[in-house]
Amino acid sequence: MEPVDVYNACKAAGMDYVTISDHNCIGGACSIAHLPGTFISSELTTYFPDNGCKIHCLVSGISEKQFHEMDKLRENIYDLQHYMNENRVIHTIAHPLFSINDKLTVEHFEKLMVLFNRFEGINGSRVPRACEIGNAVLKSLTPEMIGEMADRHQLTPVGLEPWNKTLTGGSDDHGGLYIASAYTVTPYAPSVIDYLEFIREGQHEPGGCGGTSVRLANSLYRIAYSYYKDRFLTPGQSDRSVMGVVLKNLAEQPDEREPAPTGFRANVKAAFHKKVKKAYVKKQMNEVEQMIVEEFTRILEDTDQDLSLEQEDNVNFKAACRLSQELSFVFLKKAAKKISKGELIGSLQAISSLGPVALGIAPYLTAFSTQHKDEAFLREVADHFPVAGSLRQKSGKKAWVTDTFTDVNGVTKTIRTLAGMAKGAEKDVTVVTSLEQEPQADFPLKNFKPVGSFKMPEYDSLLISYPPFMELLAYFEEEGFDEVIISTPGPLGLCALGAAKMLGLSIKGIYHTDFPRFFADITEDENIGEGAWRYMRWFYGKMDQILVPTKRYKTLLMDGGFDGDMIDVMPRGINRNKFNPSFRDRSLWNEYNRNGSFKFIYAGRISREKNIEVMLKAFMQLIQTGSDADLIIVGDGPQRDELQLKYNDPQIVFTGYLYGEELAKVYASADLFVFPSLTDTFGNVVLEAHASGLPAIVSDEGGPQEIVESHESGMVVNARTPEELFKAMQRVTSDQVLYERLKVNAEQKAAESRWELALEKI
Repeated sequence: MEPVDVYNACKAAGMDYVTISDHNCIGGACSIAHLPGTFISSELTTYFPDNGCKIHCLVSGISEKQFHEMDKLRENIYDLQHYMNENRVIHTIAHPLFSINDKLTVEHFEKLMVLFNRFEGINGSRVPRACEIGNAVLKSLTPEMIGEMADRHQLTPVGLEPWNKTLTGGSDDHGGLYIASAYTVTPYAPSVIDYLEFIREGQHEPGGCGGTSVRLANSLYRIAYSYYKDRFLTPGQSDRSVMGVVLKNLAEQPDEREPAPTGFRANVKAAFHKKVKKAYVKKQMNEVEQMIVEEFTRILEDTDQDLSLEQEDNVNFKAACRLSQELSFVFLKKAAKKISKGELIGSLQAISSLGPVALGIAPYLTAFSTQHKDEAFLREVADHFPVAGSLRQKSGKKAWVTDTFTDVNGVTKTIRTLAGMAKGAEKDVTVVTSLEQEPQADFPLKNFKPVGSFKMPEYDSLLISYPPFMELLAYFEEEGFDEVIISTPGPLGLCALGAAKMLGLSIKGIYHTDFPRFFADITEDENIGEGAWRYMRWFYGKMDQILVPTKRYKTLLMDGGFDGDMIDVMPRGINRNKFNPSFRDRSLWNEYNRNGSFKFIYAGRISREKNIEVMLKAFMQLIQTGSDADLIIVGDGPQRDELQLKYNDPQIVFTGYLYGEELAKVYASADLFVFPSLTDTFGNVVLEAHASGLPAIVSDEGGPQEIVESHESGMVVNARTPEELFKAMQRVTSDQVLYERLKVNAEQKAAESRWELALEKI
């Protein structure tokens, strides 16, 4: 942006005095020095000699000679500081808690407070968090604190009262979009000289407001477009390329765009241009470019141009979100389709088409990550200075992310139970999911409508939803979450992991499901299981903490290379008001025409990974011995029709899904629970059965065995083949003493399993 345009923009915004503080140069400031109400400034990059830590120091009201002398000294912050004090140069430490080259430490911040007395308190480009923490520390300083820091670092404090720090404000604008968004206010100053003297004497305060990630991204677009226009276009040339169209519309302010024509003739003209443009697009651009231009044009046509700058920011961001998300979904869906046809090269080509999309959202990703890259350092500063301790957390809020929320499974049950309890305990937890239909809940819930969904190649029963990553990222920042809890490693969990990393948030993962075993079983391919394990190892390896349901899975993860210190066991509980023996009513079996003397029951999803057919084969062996026992199978799933047809026996009953009191009655009215699953990490249904007074037979693989072994509340068997399961079922029906002992132990286990213990881990 031309310096004179900067000057005019500042004046239009109501500024009395104007300066331009470019990095390590004064060309811009000098070119407007002849205009009224201006002074020369620069933002000098200086360094701590111990490790090369970069610091930005604003110098104001300087001469050209002073600039050149300081430019020679700025390689060493101590030499620069000495010169500025000797020559009474007005100087300010800009964004003191922003680590420019990732070398800033708490010790450096202490040294800055000893050596300098003026700091930037409002930065119009950066989110306010760093300034808020820094300002809290600066305003709390005492003579004793400055003395201690001076002694510790062997430095001499500057000024008569070095504990009294003053604050300035500056827009830190690099793209010309947010000039004068932050500024420095003094008492009434009739001239520049008076204004500068007020600042020199510390009679000033910051004004305006801090920035946002979206603002920084828009500035990056502006810079990118200016660079692109200057380097690749001749003056006056109109660029119609994909890059030119996208950058131009995202970079320009509303008043810089050509006004849209109105009236009947304009509509006819617009329709004609639309046809011409469409023909041009088809002739000149490839398939990917056509898609980008057509989608971007559609988005812009939906946009009202009569907007404020802040509204325009949001419109641009939403346009980038829609463009990137919808196009990336199209390309990924195309890739999945080609994979299903065995066209590996074609799938790679489809995925590579995401390049332009990634380029389009790169400024936003850069902005979000840059704004929050120092979060760990800011927490360290807050820990070091007690006055900032309350600012260590942004809000204390937590986002609990799940790809599954309406399915009937242990993940959903755990989340619904604990999220409801968190609300009652006044813990600020919001469940985040991505479903086509808005789910209902009696606790805080945020649903992101998926961009789209597609079936997993070769596995049509698995529907993959594609969540809106950019919207999720902006939501996490806007809400000020401190921690993200991820329950599922699916698309939404992956998006949440990326967003949390960009924003510097603490991440806690819950290992609900043994997906490696799950995929190996449903595909009957150990290679796919191994691939799933490599992904899980990568995914959970990015967490700060992993919660597992049993000690067995802690050992499994440690054997897989995870650090045991980052793994904690989060137990599960059971609501004994919902499940208990008082619901027992043997007469309900009349509805199913079953009056057998002993009732085995299974509850859960009816699918291959649950190993149900082994249980059915074992039960068929049992009734072939003459047993009048019944097997009740509660639930539904992709294998139900197949198994119900194959094992069509009057002693086997498929009830379908049961809920609430009806489910509680069926549990309590049965005699023993059978759960042959090899992949469940815990098995909430086992606890439900125990609370209803039922012992359990479970597999020696997976988490349910730990429930049973802890209290000897059932039998643990090899469930890979029917033989061992058959023997266990036969034994409990014939040994009444054993059965009664297991039953007592099952109820005791349920009594000791409380959800409150799990809530403490969240």
